[in-house]
Amino acid sequence: MKESDKQMLADHYLDLYRMAFVLLQNEADVEDVVQEALAVTMSKTWVKDPYKYCLQVLYNQCYKMVKGKEYVLVENMPETVEQDDDVDERRLKMLWEMKNELPKSEREVLDLYYVRGLTKGEIAKKKGLTIAIVKRLFNRGHNLLRTRMLEIEKGENR
Repeated sequence: MKESDKQMLADHYLDLYRMAFVLLQNEADVEDVVQEALAVTMSKTWVKDPYKYCLQVLYNQCYKMVKGKEYVLVENMPETVEQDDDVDERRLKMLWEMKNELPKSEREVLDLYYVRGLTKGEIAKKKGLTIAIVKRLFNRGHNLLRTRMLEIEKGENR
């Protein structure tokens, strides 16, 4: 893997972290899956688009954790990801669309947190709410997204 690709992945670390946090909501697990996804991606010299590949690996690991399965072993990773790129982009698009269907208060809190990068305290100040209310809206939004995503994934596997 080229040095420029490694730097690009490092520059997108926060984006990867946020995506994993949306799905897992557990900082320790998020750090583990992000580091593992980066390590797997950097070990693959044949990858043409490291960012897309890393997103796919990250999403797969998060999905397996949510389903209560263990991480994918590096030895079992597919040699090509071209087939899966469309699936990953479709899932990310689906997650984004579901986020836009959330009630306004939950959607705004998630947007401020993930898109603008504000802390929950900053969101509380900006919206004139208590931190407890912001946390409740944040968690409710995450739970709604997780539930909807699991329902869709369960329906696709039938």
